[in-house]
Amino acid sequence: MTSISRRVVLITGAASGIGLAAARAFSQAEDSVILSDIDGSLAIKQAEKLGPSHMGIKLDVAQESSVNDAIAAILSRYGRIDVLINNAGIVDPKGTPAINKDLNEVEHILRVNLEGCYTMARVVGQSMLQRGQGVIVNVASMAGVMAIPGRTAYSMSKGAVLGFTRALACEWAAKGIRVNAVLPGYVATEIVRSLVENQQVETRQVNRRIPLGRMAEPEEIAEPIVWAASNTYLTGSQITVDGGYHAYGGSGPASMETAPSPQIQTPSIVVVTGGAKGIGAAVARHYSEAGAQVIVLDNDPNALSTIPDSQIGMLLDVTNPVAIEQTFTTIANRFKTIDILVNNAAVADPFIATAEQTLTQFQAGIAVNLVAPFSVAQAAARIMMNHSGGAIINLASIAAFGGLPKRNSYCAAKNGVVMMTRSLACEWASSGIRVNAVAPGYIETPGVEALNTAGIRSSEAIRRRTPMGRLGQADEIADAIAFLGSKKSSYITGSVIVVDGGWSAFGDSGDASQLD
Repeated sequence: MTSISRRVVLITGAASGIGLAAARAFSQAEDSVILSDIDGSLAIKQAEKLGPSHMGIKLDVAQESSVNDAIAAILSRYGRIDVLINNAGIVDPKGTPAINKDLNEVEHILRVNLEGCYTMARVVGQSMLQRGQGVIVNVASMAGVMAIPGRTAYSMSKGAVLGFTRALACEWAAKGIRVNAVLPGYVATEIVRSLVENQQVETRQVNRRIPLGRMAEPEEIAEPIVWAASNTYLTGSQITVDGGYHAYGGSGPASMETAPSPQIQTPSIVVVTGGAKGIGAAVARHYSEAGAQVIVLDNDPNALSTIPDSQIGMLLDVTNPVAIEQTFTTIANRFKTIDILVNNAAVADPFIATAEQTLTQFQAGIAVNLVAPFSVAQAAARIMMNHSGGAIINLASIAAFGGLPKRNSYCAAKNGVVMMTRSLACEWASSGIRVNAVAPGYIETPGVEALNTAGIRSSEAIRRRTPMGRLGQADEIADAIAFLGSKKSSYITGSVIVVDGGWSAFGDSGDASQLD
């Protein structure tokens, strides 16, 4: 029996490209990695390079018997599989127009990309279900949400993987298994290089369409895969890693040259708005413990008085543009730059029926939840642009993706934050600033507890409606924010990561966390 360091991770299509980069990343995290591939000999060689705790094995995801035999061999050696990375896939070899596409070729692509993903999840999932825990990450594609001419079959297969991901996440969440998807954009892999050589992809044209101005390296996809396997409140979510490609809606080039990478210093200078309570406080604590200099901006002087001595508290009303500029000028004068901005400050709306709500009440929520994040982002970006760039993480919400009765101001504002995030990401990439958002579900914070106490929201009903059967923890959101502010997310911009225990993925009737 090979000694097991931490997790046992099985990766399909792991002999090269994204799969191999993911194997190396999990290995560096001291996990035991099984590299499976249709090219078994190459998979074995790559595993030997990683060390004795790893294993290479031949596995054809399109053949159920091959999957069954390989999983049995892996379980015999390791006793369990903690993480499955469904990475194996193929592309349309010639980019044939749909009208001329051979149906056999379409079915073959679906067999590998979709049915292979399903078969692996089902067979590996059986052992995970017995243990009551596990993680599955399906590698889909940007092509699953954006059509590319001549790639209809590929888009069909990857779009189907996303639907499968959500369905499986909701079915298995209450059984201790999380299922997510990572959506790479253009990546400089062997497959893409062959497409370039065959004149199926024109590199300069592709790069100009990407706000970051370049294709990703496989390692830049591997790190989000590792993170997706680690965040404990992430399920049914999709993480788009495409340099901002999906966020760009302009008619001209998104970039003229490769955007500079943010040069975030160590220790970092981190500004957190609304950082004295709830999620903001968890974010501030996370960065403080990592050695960053954290500046907490909040409008509650009593809450500011309770922050740790390691953090700097500054009183700020985020609806006051003059105060914002003065505060950020003070920060810049003292610290020269800002590396990371966490745009977290927000308020709940008054839960009044729309017909009875006044325009003034509607505007009050928009002022704090939408206009203020824009003003704060402007002030931080001016400082970042004068130095070496940085990272901005905005707080959106599941309210951006589903209507909540009597919460029109909040829903409008948070969806506005989503589009603001995408727009700023495209505009500021050339200045070395990455802009992303985290959309939390219901989190155990003082604010949510107050809603429960007032009878406005029922924590028990929320738990039943959430596939994972619980509210999230502020630290789980802080983890997502910290990931988006790190070098591990270097190819992510214009993306929104939903961290909600599967809430937004659930589409059935009844209680999500009590499905049989």
